[in-house]
This record gives sequence, C-alpha cells and structure tokens, in this order.
Amino acid sequence: MKRILSLLLFAAAGHLATAQPTRTYEVPKLTDEVRAIRAAAASWAPSKPLEGSLPASVDNSKLKYFPKVFDQKGGSCAQSSGIRYLFTYEINRLLDRDAQASDANTFSYFYTWNFLNDGIDQGGFAEQGLNIARQQGAMSLADFPDPSSYFSFKWASGYDKYTRAMQNRVKEIISFEVTSQEGIDLARRYLYDAGDGSAHGGILSYSALATGWTFDTNYSGPSETGYTYMLTKLATDGAHAMTIVGYDDTVEFSKDGQTHKGAFIVVNSYGTWWGDDGRYYLPYYFFLQDRPSQTLSHDVTGCSCTVHSPQVVFRVKVTYDSRNDLAFTMGVADKPYATTPTVTLKSAIAANQGGDHPMQGEYSDDNSIELAFDFTEAVPKYASYTEPKYFLTITRSEIGKVGSGVVNAFSVIDYRDAAGPKEYVCDLPQPIVLEKGANLFAAATTALKTTSASAIQWLDNLWAPYTAPYVIRTASGKYAKFEVTNYDRGAGRVTIKYLYQGDGTRNLNSLTD
Repeated sequence: MKRILSLLLFAAAGHLATAQPTRTYEVPKLTDEVRAIRAAAASWAPSKPLEGSLPASVDNSKLKYFPKVFDQKGGSCAQSSGIRYLFTYEINRLLDRDAQASDANTFSYFYTWNFLNDGIDQGGFAEQGLNIARQQGAMSLADFPDPSSYFSFKWASGYDKYTRAMQNRVKEIISFEVTSQEGIDLARRYLYDAGDGSAHGGILSYSALATGWTFDTNYSGPSETGYTYMLTKLATDGAHAMTIVGYDDTVEFSKDGQTHKGAFIVVNSYGTWWGDDGRYYLPYYFFLQDRPSQTLSHDVTGCSCTVHSPQVVFRVKVTYDSRNDLAFTMGVADKPYATTPTVTLKSAIAANQGGDHPMQGEYSDDNSIELAFDFTEAVPKYASYTEPKYFLTITRSEIGKVGSGVVNAFSVIDYRDAAGPKEYVCDLPQPIVLEKGANLFAAATTALKTTSASAIQWLDNLWAPYTAPYVIRTASGKYAKFEVTNYDRGAGRVTIKYLYQGDGTRNLNSLTD
C-alpha cells in the first residue's frame, strides 16, 4: 500500500510539474539604464571576414559550455536568459570548461534578479543583469544555489562569495537588429563563430510575447537538428525572454500557401518537459514581418566575458531592515589626515534596490549582511597617492517605511602586494547607527602622525618662557618650526609668533609651501 501511495504521489507531483505557467507578466518599462546600454552596445559587426560559407545548421546548446535546461521561478525570465544561459555559456566558452561539471561553473540568475525586482515577482531586462556582471561580476550556484521558493527574494551574504563573483565578468555587451535578411544572416554568423573566427559561436537573448502563441508540436519536416516543436503564430500578451542557441536553414515553415525556409533554435526556461527538451524552432519568417518590438524583439543581445582579478575590495557588514534605503559609494583620498574622498565610485549592487525588506530578504531571520564591492576600476585614478585613505559613504534615504540599522564593520582589502593581501580596518568600537543622509566611514593605510612640543624653551628679555616651539615638515618636504602664543579659548584663535624655514626665510604664509 505504501508503495502504491508513493507512486500516486509521484505521479501527481509530475502532473503538477508539467503544468504550463499561467501567470502573465507585463512588458517591463524601458529604463534610462537599459536605453544607455543598448545605445552603447548597438551596431555589432563581425571583426573577421567569413572563411567559406556558413554551415546549414548550428546548435550551441549541445556544447559542453551550455548549462542544463531548467524551470525558472516567477518573472525571472530576463535573468534566466541573460545570466543562467547566456553568461554561463560565454564564460565557459572562454575557459573551455564544462558548465554542467560543477555548480561553480553555472551562474545564479537569482543573484542579479533579486537586486533588480524590488523584492516582488516582476520582470526586467537581460541587459540589467549583464551590466551588474560587467561591473561587479556574477555569482555561481556553488555560492548562491537556486532557492526552493522565489518568494524569499534573498541577497547573498559573505565577503568571499562576493569576491569570487567579481572574478567572472561580462567584458562587453553587444546588440544588433534582426528585422531583415541581413540581420538574420548577422545572427547566424554570430551563432556560428561569434564573428571573430572562434571555434564555436555565441548565443543570444531576445524577448517576445508568450501568452497565446501557437506551436506545431509534431513538426516532421526537413531538419538537420531534429527538433519537433515549431512556433507557428506569435503571441498576443505576456512578456518573456528566451535564448537563441543556434539555427537550422533546412527547416521549413508554411504560411498562406508559401514555404519559408530556416529557423532559429530557441531554448526556453520552462524546464525540459516543455517543448522538445525545452527547445523549439523560431522561423526566420517572423523576424521579416512588420511587428511591434514587444511582440518579437527587433534587437538581440549577446555578451563576451573575461576573467577579472580584483585589486582593491571594500567589505562592509550592515544590519538594516529596509534595503531600499541604502546606497553605497566607495572613495579614496591621499594622506591619513584627509576628511573626504577625492576619487569616488558608486556600487552597482545594493544601490537603493531590493524592496522595502531586511537586507537578506523579507523572510530572513537575520537583518545583517556581509557585502563586498570592487574598487578596481578606480585604482588607476589614484595611482600617485602615496598614503591612500579609503572612505565608504552609506547614504540612507527614506524610501517606503522608515528603516533603521547600523554598520557593524568596514574594511578594505588590497590584493596588489606580492607578499599577500593587506586589510585596512575602520576602527568601530561598537556598531554605528546609520543616520539619514550621508554616513562616512574611513580606513587609513598609514597611521596619522602628530607633532610634539620640543623641550627647548624660548625666553623673552625678562627670562619668562614662551610656549614651546614645534618642528614640522611641510607638504613640499621642507622643514619649519613655529611657536604659538596668545591662545584665546573663547575665540578659538592663536597667534603664530615665530615661523622659520630651513634656509632661514621668515614669515611663510602657508605651511603647505
């Protein structure tokens, strides 16, 4: 009886697992950030001429660089396509590595999605996640496994996790238009060899409506790649992002008594139960039709990747109950006595993001989080600084409910020394409450040096001592000695009685001579 019950439960679970997602997600509003990324990425063209002709078919989803087909949670399709499929494929293609060999080789779409979704189940754009991966890196499944429920909208916590994520970067985001045969041929070339003569081509993210679409679920026409699912009618509602992984020029699609040849191979993120092992043919025909861009993308998006070695990393631990309130800015100035940064860099993550929830998510028992930010981009700007002092500005706004919390720790790790990483720690004897506005914290690389009074006394003509003189070094490296008298405690004013430079010159106007 137990065995029969188990089989029934298993069958019921299987039936539920194959139920088509029913929620319809609206087309997300195009942001200024996405517009800027697309403008900078547009007009990609091959860097090398094609040798010979393109093969009749390419299927990059069968290469070891492509991760397992999976079933996305919620409205995460843009990050499912952009990070889980596109980024994972490209970083493994770069490293000639098997994406499915280890969780360290497959990347978490939740890592970027949860920074971008305001803590609710909503969609976005693939470019947003790719931009985070360009500036801050992408986190692997080994460090941020897929949660059992997307409703946690959790952020990862752990300095080492973020530092490892920094090593896997988007190098360049590319985009080009597919609204003509020339655009289709450009996509085919990219899928074949990435336009640069590579042994294997890239893959592309695109978006379309996906509610009300129609498929031939038993396609048996010409094909080199052998899939049986073919899109036969575009959808009318429900935004969705998917991934073009190849093409097959031999596929045939009939419309209004005419036969049209060729189709892209698309991988969806509804699991292997959907379509043909999660895949379907998207005929070229649809890209040649006049249609709104939300119905079927006018543009497709790709990326190249690089391995990055972080040089300077900021670490901060905060406890706060409304992460939308906080934004983090890194900075540096020269000399330990500096009070404000002269070079700054805003963080690409945890920047008034994540919704009106505690730092690790609405359903977390812990409001504390360890974050790390990469400052490497700014390093060339302060290469001449001899005694850098690092600053972290945490700007606390009031977005949504009035949040509260503290800074528990702040330090900077410098990985540039051949002898090993050096950590510079901000001295926080106790957690510091975050006040509204800018909260500034500092970690100096050298100790602040102070001058002390000389034992020598200067006497007036009545043999009465003046206050003791001081010897200092000026900013230009010269030496001076001076004496202060007539301290007016009420006015906070002193008089400099003597001031000499090493060569005997008197009456210097500035100690920064």
